[in-house]
Formats: sequence, C-alpha cells, structure tokens
Amino acid sequence: MVNKGIGFAVRFMEQLQNKRILVTGGAGFVGYHLCKKLLDFTPNLTIYDDLSGGKPENIKDLPRNVNFVKGDIRDSKRLDGLEKQDFIFHLAAQVIVPYSMEHPKEDFEINALGTLNALEKARKDKAKLVYTSSAAVYGNTEKVPTPENQELAPASFYGLSKLVGEQYCNKYHAEYGQDLTIVRFANVYGARCHGVIDDFLDKLSKKSKELEIIGTGQQARDFVHISDIVDALLLSATKSNAVGKTYNLSYGKAMKIIDLAKTILRILELNNTKIVTTNVPWKGDIRTILLDSNKAKRELHWNPKIRIEDHLRKLIIERRIRIGQTSN
Repeated sequence: MVNKGIGFAVRFMEQLQNKRILVTGGAGFVGYHLCKKLLDFTPNLTIYDDLSGGKPENIKDLPRNVNFVKGDIRDSKRLDGLEKQDFIFHLAAQVIVPYSMEHPKEDFEINALGTLNALEKARKDKAKLVYTSSAAVYGNTEKVPTPENQELAPASFYGLSKLVGEQYCNKYHAEYGQDLTIVRFANVYGARCHGVIDDFLDKLSKKSKELEIIGTGQQARDFVHISDIVDALLLSATKSNAVGKTYNLSYGKAMKIIDLAKTILRILELNNTKIVTTNVPWKGDIRTILLDSNKAKRELHWNPKIRIEDHLRKLIIERRIRIGQTSN
C-alpha cells in the first residue's frame, strides 16, 4: 500500500511540476513557508510583495533564487505585467485588526481591491487562484466550533475587507467559471511567525518580570501550525473537488490567551514573572476563534498534525537561534 504522505507528494509533483506559480505576499510569514515548499516542485516561482509587512530575509533565506518583484497589490498595471501564471496563491493583505479600525479605507484598498486585482490576473492568465481569507469573517459568533456555513458578521474592518474579497471570488467563479478556492485561516503559528506568540516573546525579551496581555486573557484562539497550513494550501490548489469551495483551516482546539502566556512562562522557566491584563480589548477583537475544519478533512483529506502544546518549546528555541544569528 502506498504511504499516504507519499501519495500527496506525488500528486503535488504531478500538478505543480515546473509550473509558473505566483505568490502575492510571498515575503511574509505564511508566504515564506509556502514558497519554500513550492520550490520542491518548480523553479518558476515569482514572489510579488511590497515589503510593507514581508521581510527581505524571508526571500534571501529561501533554498534557491526566486523571481522577486517588489510591487503593491493595489497596482493592477504592475501585477498584470507579470508573466503568465499557472497558479496564484493570493496571500498579500493588511492583517492587523487595530490598524484596520483606524485606517478602514487603506485596509479595504489592500484587501478587497487587491483581491480584485489578483482575480483579474488569474482570469487573464487562466490560472488557478487560492485566496487566503480569515476566521475574522465570522466575528463574535455564538456557534463554536464554527462551520463554513455559519452567518458571517465581521467585528472589524479587517474581517469585512476579507469577506468582500471572498464575495468577489465567489462572483468570479459564478460569472466566469474562474478556477479558485477560498481558505479561512484560524491563528497560524510557527517559525518566523507574527501575532500573539511573537508578541509575548518580544515583551519578555525586554521585560522578563512582567507580561502584559491586551484584554482579559480569557479570549481564546485556535492555533494551527504553519506546516499543516502549507499542506492545506497545496491540497486546495491541486484537488479538483476544491474548485469553487470554501474551507476552514484550523487545528480544532481553543486555547485561552492567559493559558498560552502561562505555558510560555513555564517553558522559559520564568516562575516569578507576573501576568497583568489591560482588561480592555482592542477594537474589533473576537472573543473566541474555534473553527470546524471537518469539511477540509473530508474533502481535501487534510489532517492537521501538530498541537501547539507539543511545538511551543521548539518554536521558542528556533526563535532564539534566529535572533542570535541576526544580531551577529
């Protein structure tokens, strides 16, 4: 019997081998890990990123050279001027919720208009497009775990702009038969990540006696590892039954932020560090993110493998090594 993992690799290789692939936002956290994996299948990889959130080292550290184009996702002329593509992974986005609440117009232009530009590029090239959306489209839903067919009521402008991007994707599929798949991320973590884990480690590196949590600490998040997300992105791009579908991508277990903080302190052996909470959440924050990803498991045969409790120690060690290398 063929090993299931080998079967996945064979299918990816058959469909991605030597294909022209564009990753918008490829210099970011998810983009780095996705591009690193894609280079196993093709040398014809283009990263399109304005480096406003992405990092040059994420391009430099890839195992082989790629075609890097510095460009703004809002610049449709520059995007359309790229060579014809077979696959487009659209990751470019403004992802900071509080920033979206202060700058809703800019957030819309990057996330909604930027997605429209990516769709036009895909339509012109007859390329498969994978659109990365977010759990933020659900808002503060009472139904957890949250399935894909739950009512969408974003609590932030970020969630709203990602939802508008989804609606454009669905309309392009309906009107033009555009080959595309939408995926909604829970909280993705791993090496080079940004977000609450990185924020806690940054705070502790500057002030180890106290760790501040924005909000009450009772807000809960569904953490899914980047390697599992990359697998899901490849499956979304290559599975024929994923066309026109929307999938939640999550591990399926919620962890309270205060418990995450305690776990990190225990790993770092900071037994005397005091945890303080502001008790005031940021605008647009969501109380609980816990997604039902059974549809992806059933239709994509995707199975997230890594629990955050098992991986935090390794993540902290990797981060220390990387920071040490950067400072030398």
